[in-house]
Amino acid sequence: MTCLLKMRAMREQMSVNERKLADFILDNTKLLRDYSSQQLADAVGVSQSSVVKFSQKLGYKGYPSLKLAVYESYAGGIASPARDDAALPFGGGNTPLTELGQKKLEVLENTAGINDLEHLRAAVKAIRNARCIQVSACDGSVSVAQYLTYQLLELGCWAVFDQGGMLQRSMVDSLGEEDLLCIICDMQDEESLVDAANRAREKGIKVLSLTRYNYNAASIHADIRLYVMPSEEEQPLQRLLFRSGQLHLIESLISGLLMADQ
Repeated sequence: MTCLLKMRAMREQMSVNERKLADFILDNTKLLRDYSSQQLADAVGVSQSSVVKFSQKLGYKGYPSLKLAVYESYAGGIASPARDDAALPFGGGNTPLTELGQKKLEVLENTAGINDLEHLRAAVKAIRNARCIQVSACDGSVSVAQYLTYQLLELGCWAVFDQGGMLQRSMVDSLGEEDLLCIICDMQDEESLVDAANRAREKGIKVLSLTRYNYNAASIHADIRLYVMPSEEEQPLQRLLFRSGQLHLIESLISGLLMADQ
Protein backbone atom coordinates (compact mmCIF):
# COMPACT_ATOMS: atom_id res chain seq x y z
CA MET A 1 0.00 0.00 0.00
CA THR A 2 1.30 3.45 -0.84
CA CYS A 3 2.07 5.92 1.92
CA LEU A 4 -0.54 8.40 0.66
CA LEU A 5 -3.28 5.76 0.54
CA LYS A 6 -2.48 4.74 4.11
CA MET A 7 -2.66 8.38 5.18
CA ARG A 8 -6.09 8.86 3.63
CA ALA A 9 -7.36 5.63 5.19
CA MET A 10 -6.26 6.55 8.70
CA ARG A 11 -7.23 10.22 8.58
CA GLU A 12 -10.55 9.96 10.42
CA GLN A 13 -8.87 8.25 13.39
CA MET A 14 -6.09 10.83 13.72
CA SER A 15 -5.74 13.53 16.34
CA VAL A 16 -6.17 17.18 15.37
CA ASN A 17 -2.42 17.74 14.88
CA GLU A 18 -2.00 14.48 12.99
CA ARG A 19 -4.84 15.44 10.68
CA LYS A 20 -3.21 18.82 10.03
CA LEU A 21 0.01 17.06 9.02
CA ALA A 22 -1.82 14.54 6.84
CA ASP A 23 -3.82 17.24 5.06
CA PHE A 24 -0.73 19.35 4.43
CA ILE A 25 1.21 16.40 3.03
CA LEU A 26 -1.69 15.26 0.84
CA ASP A 27 -2.15 18.80 -0.51
CA ASN A 28 1.59 19.48 -0.98
CA THR A 29 3.01 16.08 -1.88
CA LYS A 30 5.21 17.48 -4.62
CA LEU A 31 6.89 19.95 -2.25
CA LEU A 32 7.50 17.70 0.74
CA ARG A 33 10.95 16.49 -0.36
CA ASP A 34 12.27 20.04 0.17
CA TYR A 35 10.94 20.28 3.74
CA SER A 36 12.91 19.35 6.84
CA SER A 37 10.96 18.06 9.82
CA GLN A 38 11.23 21.48 11.46
CA GLN A 39 10.07 23.28 8.32
CA LEU A 40 7.08 20.94 8.06
CA ALA A 41 6.27 21.50 11.74
CA ASP A 42 6.45 25.30 11.27
CA ALA A 43 4.29 25.19 8.14
CA VAL A 44 1.57 23.18 9.86
CA GLY A 45 1.84 24.80 13.28
CA VAL A 46 2.87 21.78 15.36
CA SER A 47 6.01 20.72 17.20
CA GLN A 48 8.89 18.86 15.55
CA SER A 49 8.28 15.91 17.88
CA SER A 50 4.70 15.73 16.53
CA VAL A 51 6.13 15.24 13.04
CA VAL A 52 8.33 12.37 14.28
CA LYS A 53 5.45 10.70 16.15
CA PHE A 54 3.21 11.09 13.11
CA SER A 55 5.82 9.34 10.94
CA GLN A 56 6.11 6.49 13.43
CA LYS A 57 2.33 6.09 13.66
CA LEU A 58 2.29 5.46 9.92
CA GLY A 59 4.88 2.72 10.40
CA TYR A 60 8.11 4.56 9.55
CA LYS A 61 11.22 4.89 11.70
CA GLY A 62 11.20 8.67 11.41
CA TYR A 63 10.48 11.64 9.20
CA PRO A 64 13.21 10.90 6.57
CA SER A 65 11.64 7.49 5.89
CA LEU A 66 8.20 9.03 5.64
CA LYS A 67 9.42 11.74 3.28
CA LEU A 68 11.03 9.13 1.02
CA ALA A 69 7.85 7.03 0.96
CA VAL A 70 5.73 10.08 0.11
CA TYR A 71 8.05 11.05 -2.74
CA GLU A 72 8.08 7.48 -4.09
CA SER A 73 4.26 7.48 -4.07
CA TYR A 74 4.23 10.82 -5.88
CA ALA A 75 6.87 9.76 -8.41
CA GLY A 76 5.01 6.52 -9.07
CA GLY A 77 1.86 8.47 -9.85
CA ILE A 78 3.71 10.67 -12.32
CA ALA A 79 5.32 7.69 -14.01
CA SER A 80 1.95 6.06 -14.62
CA PRO A 81 0.68 6.93 -18.09
CA ALA A 82 -2.33 9.20 -18.23
CA ARG A 83 -5.52 7.32 -19.03
CA ASP A 84 -8.33 8.52 -21.21
CA ASP A 85 -11.56 8.48 -19.21
CA ALA A 86 -13.36 6.93 -22.15
CA ALA A 87 -10.88 4.04 -22.11
CA LEU A 88 -11.36 3.33 -18.39
CA PRO A 89 -13.66 0.56 -17.19
CA PHE A 90 -17.15 2.06 -16.87
CA GLY A 91 -15.80 5.15 -18.63
CA GLY A 92 -18.41 5.26 -21.36
CA GLY A 93 -20.55 8.08 -19.96
CA ASN A 94 -21.90 9.82 -16.91
CA THR A 95 -24.79 7.49 -16.15
CA PRO A 96 -25.60 6.17 -12.65
CA LEU A 97 -24.39 2.75 -13.80
CA THR A 98 -20.99 3.94 -15.02
CA GLU A 99 -20.43 6.36 -12.12
CA LEU A 100 -21.14 3.66 -9.54
CA GLY A 101 -18.92 1.24 -11.44
CA GLN A 102 -15.98 3.65 -11.31
CA LYS A 103 -16.47 4.27 -7.60
CA LYS A 104 -16.63 0.53 -6.92
CA LEU A 105 -13.48 -0.03 -8.95
CA GLU A 106 -11.64 2.56 -6.87
CA VAL A 107 -12.68 0.86 -3.63
CA LEU A 108 -11.59 -2.56 -4.96
CA GLU A 109 -8.20 -1.21 -6.07
CA ASN A 110 -7.62 0.48 -2.73
CA THR A 111 -8.68 -2.64 -0.83
CA ALA A 112 -6.28 -4.74 -2.89
CA GLY A 113 -3.54 -2.24 -2.13
CA ILE A 114 -3.87 -2.31 1.67
CA ASN A 115 -3.85 -6.09 2.15
CA ASP A 116 -0.49 -7.85 2.14
CA LEU A 117 -0.24 -11.08 0.18
CA GLU A 118 1.14 -12.89 3.24
CA HIS A 119 -1.92 -11.94 5.29
CA LEU A 120 -4.22 -13.28 2.56
CA ARG A 121 -2.25 -16.51 2.41
CA ALA A 122 -2.37 -16.83 6.19
CA ALA A 123 -6.15 -16.35 6.12
CA VAL A 124 -6.60 -19.02 3.44
CA LYS A 125 -4.37 -21.41 5.38
CA ALA A 126 -6.26 -20.80 8.63
CA ILE A 127 -9.58 -21.52 6.92
CA ARG A 128 -8.28 -24.69 5.27
CA ASN A 129 -6.83 -26.04 8.52
CA ALA A 130 -9.80 -25.22 10.73
CA ARG A 131 -12.05 -27.99 11.99
CA CYS A 132 -14.95 -25.56 12.39
CA ILE A 133 -15.28 -21.92 11.31
CA GLN A 134 -17.57 -19.63 13.29
CA VAL A 135 -18.50 -16.51 11.33
CA SER A 136 -19.67 -13.61 13.52
CA ALA A 137 -20.81 -10.21 12.28
CA CYS A 138 -22.10 -6.84 13.41
CA ASP A 139 -25.58 -5.80 12.29
CA GLY A 140 -24.38 -3.98 9.17
CA SER A 141 -22.40 -6.97 7.85
CA VAL A 142 -24.91 -9.81 8.32
CA SER A 143 -25.55 -10.35 4.61
CA VAL A 144 -21.82 -10.42 3.87
CA ALA A 145 -21.14 -12.88 6.70
CA GLN A 146 -23.97 -15.15 5.52
CA TYR A 147 -22.51 -15.09 2.02
CA LEU A 148 -19.10 -16.16 3.35
CA THR A 149 -20.71 -18.93 5.39
CA TYR A 150 -22.62 -20.30 2.38
CA GLN A 151 -19.51 -20.20 0.21
CA LEU A 152 -17.52 -22.12 2.82
CA LEU A 153 -20.27 -24.72 3.14
CA GLU A 154 -20.29 -25.20 -0.64
CA LEU A 155 -16.55 -25.91 -0.44
CA GLY A 156 -17.17 -28.61 2.17
CA CYS A 157 -16.02 -26.58 5.18
CA TRP A 158 -17.85 -26.86 8.49
CA ALA A 159 -19.00 -23.26 8.93
CA VAL A 160 -21.63 -21.70 11.18
CA PHE A 161 -22.96 -18.14 11.35
CA ASP A 162 -24.21 -16.09 14.26
CA GLN A 163 -25.27 -12.49 14.77
CA GLY A 164 -24.22 -11.57 18.28
CA GLY A 165 -26.02 -12.02 21.57
CA MET A 166 -25.96 -14.97 23.94
CA LEU A 167 -25.83 -17.47 21.07
CA GLN A 168 -22.56 -15.95 19.90
CA ARG A 169 -20.99 -16.38 23.34
CA SER A 170 -22.24 -19.95 23.64
CA MET A 171 -20.88 -20.86 20.22
CA VAL A 172 -17.47 -19.37 21.00
CA ASP A 173 -17.39 -21.33 24.26
CA SER A 174 -17.98 -24.53 22.27
CA LEU A 175 -15.00 -23.96 19.97
CA GLY A 176 -11.61 -25.62 20.44
CA GLU A 177 -8.02 -24.75 19.56
CA GLU A 178 -8.39 -26.40 16.15
CA ASP A 179 -11.25 -24.07 15.20
CA LEU A 180 -11.35 -20.55 13.74
CA LEU A 181 -13.39 -17.47 14.62
CA CYS A 182 -13.96 -15.06 11.71
CA ILE A 183 -15.33 -11.64 12.70
CA ILE A 184 -16.75 -9.27 10.08
CA CYS A 185 -17.58 -5.65 10.82
CA ASP A 186 -18.27 -2.59 8.70
CA MET A 187 -18.36 0.92 10.10
CA GLN A 188 -19.61 0.46 13.68
CA ASP A 189 -21.20 -1.83 16.32
CA GLU A 190 -18.08 -3.90 16.98
CA GLU A 191 -18.40 -4.26 20.78
CA SER A 192 -19.93 -7.76 20.74
CA LEU A 193 -17.29 -8.93 18.27
CA VAL A 194 -14.52 -7.69 20.56
CA ASP A 195 -15.99 -9.75 23.39
CA ALA A 196 -16.18 -12.82 21.16
CA ALA A 197 -12.59 -12.35 19.96
CA ASN A 198 -11.31 -12.00 23.53
CA ARG A 199 -13.13 -15.14 24.65
CA ALA A 200 -11.75 -17.05 21.65
CA ARG A 201 -8.15 -15.98 22.20
CA GLU A 202 -8.36 -16.87 25.89
CA LYS A 203 -9.13 -20.43 24.73
CA GLY A 204 -6.28 -20.46 22.20
CA ILE A 205 -8.60 -20.14 19.19
CA LYS A 206 -7.27 -18.26 16.17
CA VAL A 207 -9.20 -15.13 15.16
CA LEU A 208 -9.49 -13.75 11.61
CA SER A 209 -10.91 -10.24 11.22
CA LEU A 210 -12.32 -8.46 8.19
CA THR A 211 -12.87 -4.81 9.07
CA ARG A 212 -12.43 -1.25 7.82
CA TYR A 213 -8.85 -0.01 7.61
CA ASN A 214 -8.08 2.05 10.70
CA TYR A 215 -7.42 1.53 14.36
CA ASN A 216 -10.47 -0.43 15.50
CA ALA A 217 -11.01 -2.70 18.46
CA ALA A 218 -12.17 -5.69 16.41
CA SER A 219 -8.98 -6.00 14.35
CA ILE A 220 -6.70 -5.28 17.31
CA HIS A 221 -7.90 -8.50 18.96
CA ALA A 222 -7.39 -10.64 15.83
CA ASP A 223 -4.47 -12.88 14.87
CA ILE A 224 -4.94 -12.34 11.13
CA ARG A 225 -6.21 -8.97 9.91
CA LEU A 226 -7.75 -8.18 6.54
CA TYR A 227 -9.08 -4.75 5.67
CA VAL A 228 -11.45 -2.87 3.41
CA MET A 229 -10.55 0.68 2.43
CA PRO A 230 -13.59 2.89 3.19
CA SER A 231 -14.82 5.19 0.46
CA GLU A 232 -14.79 8.94 0.96
CA GLU A 233 -18.35 9.13 -0.37
CA GLU A 234 -21.13 10.36 1.89
CA GLN A 235 -23.67 8.00 3.42
CA PRO A 236 -25.58 5.96 2.27
CA LEU A 237 -23.36 5.36 -0.78
CA GLN A 238 -20.35 4.80 1.47
CA ARG A 239 -21.93 1.71 3.02
CA LEU A 240 -22.84 0.34 -0.41
CA LEU A 241 -19.28 0.76 -1.66
CA PHE A 242 -17.85 -0.67 1.55
CA ARG A 243 -19.96 -3.80 1.07
CA SER A 244 -18.50 -4.17 -2.42
CA GLY A 245 -15.04 -4.14 -0.88
CA GLN A 246 -16.06 -6.74 1.70
CA LEU A 247 -17.46 -9.07 -0.95
CA HIS A 248 -14.35 -8.68 -3.10
CA LEU A 249 -12.15 -9.61 -0.16
CA ILE A 250 -14.30 -12.63 0.69
CA GLU A 251 -14.26 -13.83 -2.90
CA SER A 252 -10.48 -13.43 -2.93
CA LEU A 253 -10.35 -15.85 0.01
CA ILE A 254 -12.70 -18.28 -1.73
CA SER A 255 -10.57 -18.05 -4.86
CA GLY A 256 -7.48 -18.83 -2.79
CA LEU A 257 -9.19 -21.87 -1.32
CA LEU A 258 -10.23 -23.12 -4.76
CA MET A 259 -6.73 -22.69 -6.16
CA ALA A 260 -5.16 -24.40 -3.15
CA ASP A 261 -7.32 -27.47 -3.74
CA GLN A 262 -6.22 -27.86 -7.37
